[in-house]
Amino acid sequence: MTTTLIDTTEEKLKHLNDLKSGESGVIDCLHFDDDYRQRLYGMGLRCNQTVTCVRKAVWGGPIHVSIGTTELFLRLKDAKFVCLK
Repeated sequence: MTTTLIDTTEEKLKHLNDLKSGESGVIDCLHFDDDYRQRLYGMGLRCNQTVTCVRKAVWGGPIHVSIGTTELFLRLKDAKFVCLK
């Protein structure tokens, strides 16, 4: 019988959709195609920016985030492609 060891010291990647209301994180990378990434850049969603989850809608609705003075809503399925540090 073989035993598989799981390394528990490695941190799990955190994504924007993992934040709870009131929590903040720093954007590490955006995993979108170039056109959509440019649109998000234009709205202030850039690497090394601090993002705060203002609120999350129930039943898988959009997430309300704040980046500096900009507030926007993202679909939950899009928010999981924003990696946080």
